[in-house]
Amino acid sequence: MSWKLAGAAMVMLGATPVAAQSWAAGAPDILRFEQCLPEQMAAFEARLSALPGYGVTVPMDAFNVHWVQHCGYLAIGICDVSAETFTCQRRMREVWLARAAELRAALPAPDSVTGDLAPLYAQVYVLSEGSNAGDDCDGQSARAVTWCQAFQAVLKFEQSVWAWQVGRLAGVTGPLDWADWAELER
Repeated sequence: MSWKLAGAAMVMLGATPVAAQSWAAGAPDILRFEQCLPEQMAAFEARLSALPGYGVTVPMDAFNVHWVQHCGYLAIGICDVSAETFTCQRRMREVWLARAAELRAALPAPDSVTGDLAPLYAQVYVLSEGSNAGDDCDGQSARAVTWCQAFQAVLKFEQSVWAWQVGRLAGVTGPLDWADWAELER
């Protein structure tokens, strides 16, 4: 998906964050990934429980996974101001890639999903299983490459969460303990 298309999709989805984010001076004022992701996923579950039923009439903002990326971006920013920037960002990359793989492994196969959302589920499932179309980080400085690779990893986790969300809306995946999924040290 191109950056322009992704940006347009996020604007169209029009969701607002659950908690105010701050890039005030220094990392102490930045909401941690371990707080941010569970709050955003709780908001998804709240929207889900408020729906009259599952299916194609689900409002599109219920599919918004932009806040996975947002929470990840905050975490990468915390790494940027840490004493161990490179180590921190490499570790984030490893964690997010592992979480994405774990979540994908828990998803039902697309051919087992039926109903109106089955085609969309199949598409996002394939997207979550895919790989980057190219090296977006190529030709950058070592610092930029490390940041870029961490960001690509959170995007891969985001795609897996998207597949889970569509599965949730289709009634084929259950709720998850997002505090556990957001734990970066487990």
